[in-house]
Amino acid sequence: MSASPTRYLARLEGESHEVTVAEGGEVTVDGRTHAVSLVPARQPAGYSLLIDGASVPFLARPGARGEWEVDIGGRTHVVEVLDARQARIHELSATGGGTAGVSALKAPMPGLVVQVAVEEGEVVQAGATVIIVEAMKMENELRAPAAARVSRVLVGRGDAVHKAQVLVEFSEADGV
Repeated sequence: MSASPTRYLARLEGESHEVTVAEGGEVTVDGRTHAVSLVPARQPAGYSLLIDGASVPFLARPGARGEWEVDIGGRTHVVEVLDARQARIHELSATGGGTAGVSALKAPMPGLVVQVAVEEGEVVQAGATVIIVEAMKMENELRAPAAARVSRVLVGRGDAVHKAQVLVEFSEADGV
């Protein structure tokens, strides 16, 4: 019995890509399937990534939560990788209710605020950690939906929150 393919959301340079990894080295990116394998390289340290038979030098280093620094083909990229559950949480936390066209940050589920990483008036970049909520014994990092200015922080550390509760409101930031 073969395992189900694993689905991910990968964000690279402001664009989101759906990635599915199946057994046997089949990887589908945005609907295009490729034969992929990873082979240890002798010089320099790292791997050779074989994509549809073509070899590309490859090295990946874990970065901040869910991010990877990836050297591929001589260029370094920062890629945020979310599994299906994390992608759904991100989708729910970055929808609706904002001011000036920037979505408010909402709780994706009931939980407890364990950290507020921003202050009112602060300018944040898209994907920056805003709040961490503990739910079902797991910490969920809620991120800014876009580059914006924090206009209101409506919760504090230790606050219990309910699903869809607005946690932070944003406004557009000049020059971001």
